[in-house]
Amino acid sequence: MLVNTSVLGVFFYYMDTKDTKVSANRQKKVEIVASLSDKFNKAKAVVFTNYEGLTHKQIEALKKAIKPLEGEFVVAKNSLVTRSLDEKKLKLEDDHALEGPTGTLFIYNDIVAPLKALAKTIKELNLPSVKFGIMDKAFIGSEQVLKLSTLPTREVLLAQLVGGLKSPIVNLHRALNWNLQKLVLTLNAVASAKPAPKAPAPEPEEPQEAAPAETTQEEKPAEPTQTEEKLIEDPKGGEN
Repeated sequence: MLVNTSVLGVFFYYMDTKDTKVSANRQKKVEIVASLSDKFNKAKAVVFTNYEGLTHKQIEALKKAIKPLEGEFVVAKNSLVTRSLDEKKLKLEDDHALEGPTGTLFIYNDIVAPLKALAKTIKELNLPSVKFGIMDKAFIGSEQVLKLSTLPTREVLLAQLVGGLKSPIVNLHRALNWNLQKLVLTLNAVASAKPAPKAPAPEPEEPQEAAPAETTQEEKPAEPTQTEEKLIEDPKGGEN
């Protein structure tokens, strides 16, 4: 039996090409799973969505909105996502949890900011729908994910914290200023209402002792009169 060598050549060429394509696809899948596993390891939270109905342009716009917020929106086959979850030892409670096309939101820093961007797209387009999320290795439902998107962002919380720390100092500064102003106003009011000081009363002079009268001549005793002399000589008054 003769075999056409040209036919055999085409057959072996086809088989070799097929094996090459299978190997390339397998390698690509391995790389995708490794990339997803790395993203799961870095992420603080993960949200799984169904992007069915979104156009390629809308998906790219969502990716662009999330990227500056330290997040990433990745589209991958459910089988590859499941394999990545298995490597993280995260077992899905429901085998149909990833049913339908899946777009995965990886959040690497502030959890709320990327969720707000996702919630904004959902509000505008009514898509994508949230399937579930994972936070701290715990599964959370779609309602909990959307509730988280309503919380203040990290920047807002920090600003509120700084404002709260500054407000007592500002209030103290204002209180001190007001008290000083009040003191100055009070002192001014007291000064304007205070009567002029009276002149001190003169101190009473101490009484001075009268100086003794000066005598120019010594006082001489009065000389007796003639009658007094006669009486002295004749005390009986001339009686016989």
